[in-house]
Amino acid sequence: MNQALLRVAATLHIAGVNFKSAVHNRRLLLKDDPKERGSLTLEQIIWTVGIALVAAVVLAIVVAAINSKAAELPGG
Repeated sequence: MNQALLRVAATLHIAGVNFKSAVHNRRLLLKDDPKERGSLTLEQIIWTVGIALVAAVVLAIVVAAINSKAAELPGG
C-alpha cells in the first residue's frame, strides 16, 4: 500500500511539474501578443478548476478506501 501511495504521489508531482512548465511556456508565447491579452488568466482559471476537481475526486477515493479498511478493523 505504501508503494502505491508513493507512485500516486510521484505521478502527481510529475504532472504538477509538467503543468507548471506548460503554463510558463504558454505565458512566454502569449506575452507579446496583444490580441491574446486576458486569455492566459482565463486559461489558468479553467485549468485550476479542473485540477481542483481532479484533486477532490482523488481525495474522495482515498477517504473511501480508508473508511472501508477502517470498517474491517475489529472493535469498530
